[in-house]
Amino acid sequence: MTGIVFEIQRFCIRDGSGIRTCVFMKGCPLRCPWCHNPEGISPIPQKDKFGRLYGTEMSAEEVYAAAAKDKHYYDFSGGGVTFTGGEPLAQADFLAATAKLLKRDGISVAVETSGFASVSDVEKVLPYIDGVLFDIKNSDGRKLKATVGADKDVIMRNLKIFASAGMPVTLRCPVILGFNDGDGHFDAVGKLARETENVIAVELLPYHSLGADKCDRLGMERREFPELSESDIKRAATAVRAYFDNVKVM
Repeated sequence: MTGIVFEIQRFCIRDGSGIRTCVFMKGCPLRCPWCHNPEGISPIPQKDKFGRLYGTEMSAEEVYAAAAKDKHYYDFSGGGVTFTGGEPLAQADFLAATAKLLKRDGISVAVETSGFASVSDVEKVLPYIDGVLFDIKNSDGRKLKATVGADKDVIMRNLKIFASAGMPVTLRCPVILGFNDGDGHFDAVGKLARETENVIAVELLPYHSLGADKCDRLGMERREFPELSESDIKRAATAVRAYFDNVKVM
């Protein structure tokens, strides 16, 4: 079993518990105009205008070997491996095959996902993961569909599947002026966290423009959003905390 990976980062501390290795997988069905990893959108390897290659075909065994070398760090820190992207569920068979190898070795596995995937793809990976970082981009289904191309009903269905499986769920929410800073979105996130079983935290991810250079190198358009102030971030966090206590600004 092979898949397309565009980066493997070691010693990550912001993508799940403990020290982690993050495996960035190619391919994403969404088109978020603020995307921080635009090199992960296309499902196939691609080169930028300077000739840098984004994406390499790897076997499940190769990804396992790259991640397993840091098992001692995972063991003492409570860490593991996080699959991200891109959208890792877009390569569900490869994800399941790789996660199965990691789990066989006693390595904890988490997935960061938009939740926009088929039920069958979600169910393929469920037996091999221990936690999920689940993106909640906008609680307004019409704005979500118009801006990123996602169906809110599909996302909420899959959130329920992950939560019902008994694994810890972290809701990850970008904070983006002009997209989700109004209409009670962050109040809705707090209510969702409170009402969904096994949610352990809400993480707010303030917008930044670090993906702009990548878009330029790849010849991709990118919409810029206003920079956030401390008061903007505090307002979002306060809205969530009105309903759910464990809120972190990343």
